[in-house]
Amino acid sequence: MESRPVPKEEVLRIRDIGFDACAALLARHGLQLIRVEDGAPIPGSYWGDPEAGVIGSNVHARADTPLHSLLHEACHLLVADPRRRDDIHTDASDSQIEEDATCCLQILLADALPGFGRERALADMDAWGYSFRLGSARAWFENDAEDARAFLLARRLLPS
Repeated sequence: MESRPVPKEEVLRIRDIGFDACAALLARHGLQLIRVEDGAPIPGSYWGDPEAGVIGSNVHARADTPLHSLLHEACHLLVADPRRRDDIHTDASDSQIEEDATCCLQILLADALPGFGRERALADMDAWGYSFRLGSARAWFENDAEDARAFLLARRLLPS
């Protein structure tokens, strides 16, 4: 199934499904969602507003934060070595395999957010400009993410 390109302004954002579902998902994984007021700078945001930010086990986001960004940053914290997590501030990536595992896990966890899901996550990732050597998030996820899945399996992070 082909996903249609989604303009950046049309990607789903936290305001489209609400903070409660997002906070509940993060809490199930030992993370806390910190709501940032509209227009305020997002602490720990690597790419700047409206992208989510990370500090320790907290993910900071506003209502206009894209859902894919919220999941991506949360997944960075989940794949990080737990001994390193408390020291994370803004830049959570430690290696290419962690980055790949983060992308894979964010796609898998997208199904846990009502009104988002894997299909929309893949389309939004492409629309936002994620770059994969096979040309799209779907192509990478379906044909080139074995190492990321192996990493997640070894860390017991694959959702059931």
